[in-house]
Amino acid sequence: MPRARRASRPRAPRKRAYHHRDLRQALVAAALDVLPDVGAVGLSLRDIARRAGVSPAAPYHHFPDKDALVAAVAGECAQLLLDALDAAVAEAGDDQRRRFQLTGIAFIRFAVMYPAHFRAMELPGMLAKMPAPIRRRFESFYAEEERRMREAQRQGLIAPFPFDRLILAATALVHGLAHLIINGATEATPGDVEHAVRLARDVTAVFGAGVLPRATLPARKKK
Repeated sequence: MPRARRASRPRAPRKRAYHHRDLRQALVAAALDVLPDVGAVGLSLRDIARRAGVSPAAPYHHFPDKDALVAAVAGECAQLLLDALDAAVAEAGDDQRRRFQLTGIAFIRFAVMYPAHFRAMELPGMLAKMPAPIRRRFESFYAEEERRMREAQRQGLIAPFPFDRLILAATALVHGLAHLIINGATEATPGDVEHAVRLARDVTAVFGAGVLPRATLPARKKK
């Protein structure tokens, strides 16, 4: 007599395993979510694992410690920003005043497109935490722009303000406008990149022209 077949147990659904690259990116994304609030010191790999939905041991397959994870975040932030800046200088060519404006606009575009990256990048010491090759590229870019700006000042193409104050004013402008946009404090809706860029063009044009009255102001280009 044939033996009765044992009823097969229903199999528990398998939890989808992260692929090699998926897990690394999931951990970076989870770190980006919390870094602006807790800083690099307050970051916990156990908490990041929980947020990414993996075991506490899983992050160690990619990052030996939280410093390595922070370095990966810093590197991703810098890479995205550098891509935006490279595109801006390629568009501007050798016109240094236009490069100055377009790199400012590119920074604001980066902040609006990637607000978590922008906030993380503003944390103290993030530049020093970047992987060395990206940090060197980042430093090289800004060193070249400083050289070009100083030369433009020497040629009388840019007003002879003290250089550090000129850069501080420009940095305050683009960082401040980026914060206002992504925090919803301007007419540009957070995430509306096209509107943010139009606003950035207008505001950087005011910076470039200055606010002192003059007989003739440069004509505004049609949009």
